[in-house]
Amino acid sequence: MSHAKLQKIGNSLGFRVSKADLETAGFDETFDYEIIAEKGVILLVKKRPHHSKWKFKDTALSKEDVEWLESKLESGNK
Repeated sequence: MSHAKLQKIGNSLGFRVSKADLETAGFDETFDYEIIAEKGVILLVKKRPHHSKWKFKDTALSKEDVEWLESKLESGNK
């Protein structure tokens, strides 16, 4: 377990975290992180990409998918 002390960094306060701890947690500079703060707890969570940046693979639909798309859907309301 590592320890950290809150310290002044420029006009802000911050914690310095060792590179080894960041690597263990899977953090790196290429991602943005969301800060979730609760009383006595701060969580840093990797931000998920916005849906407009989702990438989909070009794959053919399965036979079941095609049948479902071509079928007539019945409404549950009568």
